[in-house]
Amino acid sequence: MPQSVNAQSDRIQPQVTAAVALPVRLRAARRGLQLLRRLARRKSTFAKYGGHLLLAFYFIGTTSRDGGLRRTALAAGRERARFWKRQWDHTRRRLDPATIVDEICASYAAEQLGIAHRKIRADLETAAARYSPEDLLGFDPRSGRIPRDVPEECACGAFNERGRRRCRKCRRRLAARGKYEAWYVALIRIYFCERWGLRLPVGYSDVMRLLPLLQPYPRPGSRHYRDAIYAVTHIVYTRNDYSRSRLPARLVRRERAFLEASMPWAIGRGEADTVAEIVDSLAGCGVADTDPLMLKGRAFILAQQRADGGWGDAGDDYGRFHSVWTCIDGLRDYRFR
Repeated sequence: MPQSVNAQSDRIQPQVTAAVALPVRLRAARRGLQLLRRLARRKSTFAKYGGHLLLAFYFIGTTSRDGGLRRTALAAGRERARFWKRQWDHTRRRLDPATIVDEICASYAAEQLGIAHRKIRADLETAAARYSPEDLLGFDPRSGRIPRDVPEECACGAFNERGRRRCRKCRRRLAARGKYEAWYVALIRIYFCERWGLRLPVGYSDVMRLLPLLQPYPRPGSRHYRDAIYAVTHIVYTRNDYSRSRLPARLVRRERAFLEASMPWAIGRGEADTVAEIVDSLAGCGVADTDPLMLKGRAFILAQQRADGGWGDAGDDYGRFHSVWTCIDGLRDYRFR
């Protein structure tokens, strides 16, 4: 008689577990980290995404359980933070609301990495004081609503205020952010502004107060579903300080259920970076490494890794490094408090 599905599953499970064992995951994460270092040394990539890259090295270097990953990430982060500091006289000439927040992220990471820069901090405080919370966050959360006219970032990098349909610099047509994207961008920005110490008349709690407007979370395949996933992963990240601790189940029960339901969709779409953010966030929600969904997600991430240590997106600078960062996070183990 043919074996039952359960019997077949019992036989396959140890094979999957062995394939995603911690040593296998760490080897892949180390390969990814070496690629991330190379990408961060590209002047064009670092000029556009230096703040993101410094945060990546800082978080990997301070929350990883593996000593090798920690040492490599901290060395890379400090080297790039010193480079960022040397470039400041050029950088400060192009500060606008979007780049101010990016540079606040870079400053925060550099300070945490031990690279002091009092003058840069003073320059950023002066520049930020010229703008409103709406300019810095995309909208003012004290309005009690999430607007539908926040433009997406233009490829040319110019800042465009709410309501613009064409870029003020290159005149390209601008799409509006959906409500999930507009909200999570504001959430990330206010989180790092507060961490850095920027005093604004709005706070993280004001953005979180709008969360009921995003619930119930959408079903797989619905419009803006990917944005909803990233909104939920960043609820987890900003609540556990980017994987410094596991969150109590009672705080994230709804978010965990949504992310668990999202995993098959993301795997079916072949999106390693989305799968990795889901895996990483589920770990922060307390899901065990031995959970079948975690095993499946990590097996997918490992299978998608390229020969150069990355996960694709070769034609997109942001997607290229961001997929590497998220996949490293989905594979590594943490020193949770």
